[in-house]
Amino acid sequence: MCEELQAVVIAACKTHEETSRLKYRYRACVFVGADYFVKYGAAQDLEPELTTQEYFYQHAQRPQTPEPPRIAKTVHHFIHQHTMYLVMERIELQVSPPDLAKRIQGAVEWLANVPPPPNSKLGPVGGGVIRHKFFKDHEAPFEFSDTAMLYLYMKRAHRVLSKAGQKKYPPIGVNGERLMFTQADMHESNFGVDENGRSVLMDFREVGLLPESFVAFTLPPDIAASLGLSGNSKVTSMAAIAHCLLMVADPTFDMEKVFVKN
Repeated sequence: MCEELQAVVIAACKTHEETSRLKYRYRACVFVGADYFVKYGAAQDLEPELTTQEYFYQHAQRPQTPEPPRIAKTVHHFIHQHTMYLVMERIELQVSPPDLAKRIQGAVEWLANVPPPPNSKLGPVGGGVIRHKFFKDHEAPFEFSDTAMLYLYMKRAHRVLSKAGQKKYPPIGVNGERLMFTQADMHESNFGVDENGRSVLMDFREVGLLPESFVAFTLPPDIAASLGLSGNSKVTSMAAIAHCLLMVADPTFDMEKVFVKN
């Protein structure tokens, strides 16, 4: 059955790639029949997403978990000719649900209260680079194992500001901040309501464990307030630094060598 399914999936993704890759807002994902939704791409991108999604799926199945959103079950995953395929159950969504904003807030609050696994690094479950709009191209230049490493990077990134900017926007400290999971891409397409009226949480590519300042940076004010993150003074400095990072040729600042040595 797996071999038959894989052949169908590969063919469907190939057709989708050939007919859609030049279209505006093309995405490497496609429905396969009535039962499956498939994402495909480089393993280095999809493996962290798979691990993260499965962690939250398993957590949502626990009977003591209060009102979890629905998360698609991963049915199968495989690699074929350097391309990874994630085969998930297909969830039928309501069109333009009237209370989507409220559902989004509930899903984000649920995410924030899920405990991380032991010895977790920042970013996706199991390791990987942080995906967040603070960084150039919305992706950290390398992995951060803890907030101490992230703090050193942010301290160096602060120096990309002009002298006047460095005086106006103070350095950002994240050591000691509360860590929580968040969806760093708050586009409404990452949330939904299924045919039975249950909230749905989708696309775990940008879901990761982050300090509260990074969480506050991407949230609308009402959701930030519900998590006790309103009025975070560091967000303004983060926005100024993020703007300057867009123009930096090498966002690593050669710091990866220092971290590896240590």
